[in-house]
Amino acid sequence: MNTTTHTFKRFNIALLFASLLLVGCSTPVVEEPIINEPIVIPPVVEEPEVPVVVPQIIRHAFNGQEIASQQSYQAFAIIISNSKEARPHSGISLADIVYEVTVDGWAITRFMAVFANEHPTKVGPVRSARVSFAEILREFKLPFAHFGSAEIGQGDALTVLRSINLPIRFDAHKGLNDEFYSRDSSRNAPHNAYFNAKNALVKIPSLEYEPRFLFDETSSVNDASVSELVLRYSSTNTVKYVYDMQTKKYKRYINDSAMMDTYNNTHVSVTNIIVLNAPHKDVEAVRYVLVDYIGEGKAEFYVNGKHEQGTWKQADNTKPTQYFDSSGEQIVLSPGNTWIQVVHSNVTITQKP
Repeated sequence: MNTTTHTFKRFNIALLFASLLLVGCSTPVVEEPIINEPIVIPPVVEEPEVPVVVPQIIRHAFNGQEIASQQSYQAFAIIISNSKEARPHSGISLADIVYEVTVDGWAITRFMAVFANEHPTKVGPVRSARVSFAEILREFKLPFAHFGSAEIGQGDALTVLRSINLPIRFDAHKGLNDEFYSRDSSRNAPHNAYFNAKNALVKIPSLEYEPRFLFDETSSVNDASVSELVLRYSSTNTVKYVYDMQTKKYKRYINDSAMMDTYNNTHVSVTNIIVLNAPHKDVEAVRYVLVDYIGEGKAEFYVNGKHEQGTWKQADNTKPTQYFDSSGEQIVLSPGNTWIQVVHSNVTITQKP
C-alpha cells in the first residue's frame, strides 16, 4: 500500500468519526403540538345614544312671539270707546289682545284692549267700564285703566271691579291715579280722554301671567279659505275684515271705512280673529248688556286666510278661556295680535271664500 492510499483511508476514517460524533452530539428537533385555541371576538361596545335636545321655544304670553327667556310683563287693560264720535282711535293697533263687546242699548260696542308689549303715550278715547268687561278681567287679573264705571243695579260694574282685587286701577272719574290722563281739546267730551301708558309704567307692576293662547308659526286653523268676514252688530256698527295675502293679516273696517289709528297713522290689521258666541241679556232701564262667559259655546277662528269652527270653554272665570276645534283639539294661533269679537244671536255674520 503506497503512502497516498494510506493517507486517503485515514482521512475518510477521520471524516466518518467526525460525522458520527456530530450526529451523537446534536439535539433532536421536537415539534410542539398544535393547540387549536378558540378565536375570541371582542364584544361590540355600542356607544350610548346621545338624546337629541330640541330647543324649547319660549313665547310671549300675550302675542305668541318668540322671546329669549321667560319674563314678567307690565301689562294692562283699558276700555276704549267705539262710538262714531270716538273715531279714529289712538294706540289700539298696538294692543296684543282686543275684545269687542256690545254695551248699553245693543246698538254700540266698546273695546277692552290689552297691552303687554307696547305702551303708547296716547291711548283712547277712554270710556267707563261695564260688567261684561269686568267679568273678562277676572281671568286676566290685569291693571286696569277706565274713566268711570256703571254703578246701577245688576249693571254695577264698579262693585265687580272692587271684588276682583286687581293689581291697580287708573280711574280718572274717581281720582285713582288720574295723573296719567289728559283731554284732547280737538274733541268733545266724553270722547276726548286719553291715557299715557308709557308714563304709567312707573305704577304698572311687572307680573307673571299665564299664556293666553297656544301659538305656533303653523296655525292649526286650516279648514276653509275665507278672504272676507263681516259682522253686523247693528245698523250703525258693521265690522269687516279683509285678508291681505302680502301681510298675512286682516285689515279692519268699520261701516266700510278703514279703521285707522291716529297714533301711528296705520290701518288697523289683525293676525288672529276669534268670534265668541255667548248668551247676552240687558238689565235696568239703561239696558246694560250682560254676557255669560261661563260654560261653553260656539267659536269661529280666522287665521292666515283660513277658517275653522269650534268651541270655547270656561268652567272657572278665574282661568283663561280655552278654544278648541271641532275635534276637541286646542286651537293653535299664529304669533301676533288677536281680536275677540264677542257676539250674540242677533249679530249677522257673513263671509266670502
